[in-house]
Amino acid sequence: MTRPDTPGSTRLRPTDLLLLPGAVVVWGLAVLGALVGTAAAVAAAAVLIALALTVTTVLGTSRTAPTVLGHLGIVVLAGALLFPALQRHETAQETLTVAADDAAVVQLALTAAQDPAPPTSGPPWAREGLQMRARSRAGAARIGTTTRTLPSSVPILVRADGDAAEGLAAVRDGDALLVRGTVRVSGSLIVLRAADVQPVPAGGIVGRAQSMRQQLREQARHATAALPPEEAALIRGMTTGDTQGMSEQTEDIMRRAGISHLVAVSGANIALVLAAVLGPALLLGLRRRPRLLLAAVTVGAYVWLVGDEPSVQRAATMAAPLLAARYAGVRASPVAALALTVALWAVIDPVTAASVGFLLSALSTAAILLAAPPLATALVNMSGRRLGRTGALILAVPIVAQLACTPLLILLTPEVSAWAVPVNLLVGPIVGPSTVIGLLALCLGVIWPPGAQLLYGVAGGGAHLVLLIARAADALPGSRIPVPEGAAGALLALAAIIIAGILLVGRRSAAVRWIAAAAAVALLAPGLARHLPGGAPQGWAVAACAVGQGDALLLRGEGEQAPTVLVDTGPDPAALRECLDRLQIQRIDLLVLTHPHVDHTGGRDALVGTRIPGEQWTCPLPEAGRDNLSAVPAQPVVTGEAWQRPGLTIEVLWPPSAEAAHQASRAETGSGEGDAANDCSVVIAATWPSGGRLIALGDLEPVAQRLLAQQDIGTAQLVKVAHHGSRRQHAELYTRIDPELALITVGEDNSFGHPTAEALSMLEHSGAQILRTDQHGTVILPVGPDPEPRSVGPAR
Repeated sequence: MTRPDTPGSTRLRPTDLLLLPGAVVVWGLAVLGALVGTAAAVAAAAVLIALALTVTTVLGTSRTAPTVLGHLGIVVLAGALLFPALQRHETAQETLTVAADDAAVVQLALTAAQDPAPPTSGPPWAREGLQMRARSRAGAARIGTTTRTLPSSVPILVRADGDAAEGLAAVRDGDALLVRGTVRVSGSLIVLRAADVQPVPAGGIVGRAQSMRQQLREQARHATAALPPEEAALIRGMTTGDTQGMSEQTEDIMRRAGISHLVAVSGANIALVLAAVLGPALLLGLRRRPRLLLAAVTVGAYVWLVGDEPSVQRAATMAAPLLAARYAGVRASPVAALALTVALWAVIDPVTAASVGFLLSALSTAAILLAAPPLATALVNMSGRRLGRTGALILAVPIVAQLACTPLLILLTPEVSAWAVPVNLLVGPIVGPSTVIGLLALCLGVIWPPGAQLLYGVAGGGAHLVLLIARAADALPGSRIPVPEGAAGALLALAAIIIAGILLVGRRSAAVRWIAAAAAVALLAPGLARHLPGGAPQGWAVAACAVGQGDALLLRGEGEQAPTVLVDTGPDPAALRECLDRLQIQRIDLLVLTHPHVDHTGGRDALVGTRIPGEQWTCPLPEAGRDNLSAVPAQPVVTGEAWQRPGLTIEVLWPPSAEAAHQASRAETGSGEGDAANDCSVVIAATWPSGGRLIALGDLEPVAQRLLAQQDIGTAQLVKVAHHGSRRQHAELYTRIDPELALITVGEDNSFGHPTAEALSMLEHSGAQILRTDQHGTVILPVGPDPEPRSVGPAR
């Protein structure tokens, strides 16, 4: 017997889902249009409408046809607003793209979307100055010598150094500013390199409100200054979205642990704010309507404080009709409110609706509303009712939220963690109280700063526990399970989720259980598991890591106990760590630091724990010692020295001595580095028992290349091109090597113009296939006849 729904019931009614299909379609069209273009969205809408009408005509009944037509009506009406909005966004983006192609100086009116801060990623030499996310303002913009109209707002990354950085430093989140500079466009990313920044003061009530907002944020930073920097940044991030002071390493750890939503304000904060207001008001006996008005005012004030984070905008927009309906005394459907929210944002601001924060927030919320109750019921039944409904919901909520977001997260980073759900379960009871205490501290700081510091200390204790849990999970096996990148990985994850759902629904069926058991045996069979996606890439001997403008080359021997050699570390520890994680490298037998330049040695801090190399080679220059890995004794090497392990032999081809490097450097002409470091590059030849051979040339300059070409170095299938493909090459050396494949380790959009047209032309003339980390990303390849390279990581 079916129990009728009660006002507090979690059971979905058919009317709750009326808006959902049409809203999802409109949202999907907005995402498609923002990412691909208006034409793609229009075409998709036309195909969808034609398909729906055809199916309705052929198979529809008198009951289903009106429903389908009703949903189509919603899509058509929303499309009348959506497609012009997409067109305006596309026109604005095209205007800036043309300005970038023409290298025109632009002057744009912007609104800051965060406080400016030094860049935290990329090589050290690229971390100077300040950067800030912003959005352009619709209206007049100066493009070169003409004034153009930007019909829509577009996201922009502002970069500034020198005098412009001083002007940018005075800007705060939410401020208006006028920026003059040049534009660079890379895919959907628009970077404005500022030459001049002029903050535009806001007057009246807006100016006073903005000033008050900044004072609250500065007060929070001052009150948390006594806490450890990571804990202080986390507790401010959980309350106001201000994560200033949090290291990139900690952010990566939290992302891998599945709790990256904590380092910035998310939609869950709106729920906490509502609970923190409605709970005490209810206990104090405040009547329903005044209680709801107080909640609405508090939510509005909180949104004003934290800014225009997409997840907060989604949550606040969803809360508005729920509070309004409750105020009017009628039952409101959270599912209908979510559908209305995504549809509204899709037509009002497609760029926000397509942003990662909005997507993750809406997907996780939909999963919690739609899938958590059925999963909780299944868990209760599977436990023989030993697990209560409340406990089952506590388990179900993080499971469905994580699963819903996993395909999108894989598109961002092709790896998953087996510990994401347990971590969320563990930190859940800590995050809520810590966030509420942090919000109370923020309010108390206005009248009693010492009391605020005390409360922040308590909240900081919770933040410390969260970080401990995240770090512990990150250190466990299974915290970085690689999966295929891009659409393949996302579709694989989606298929796994669907299959898991089918198994859960059909768990009582004997056929389903037998099929699941057979699939598990097949997947766990050693012979098959090696060929399945999700494990480390197999069968490679050479891996060129995409670490930006720098070198990081991995060589792996043949056989069961294959040794691993790392040639240089790139400029950035985080980028090297990501590559080692992706390839599941836990042990390094030999580290070769070819020469003491930061783009070859700057990532050495990633070599910790089990990744501390067994041996370390350096070039014989005395100054090379400053860039050594201090944990391992360094051995300067010269021509003729060798290192041999089962499955791999490394031989040093250059330099004969430190003096030879100095002599070559003095003989160089043109625009060399001006020191002997490049000409001291340790050039190695790696040989495998199967007959494959690689020569890695470091950053060798032309004179040293010529001297090397005069020696009997032999040929090689693979060559690591010298100096990132600069124009300073000695063609005869490459003729002597006669490679089938040339690796160029180089950063995207680097300021040096590498690889140069001269170097590429020389390599093409030699007949070598060219692989570039700025285009192909992290590349792996075997050795032997006709090596087949594969890209396994994103370009940098």
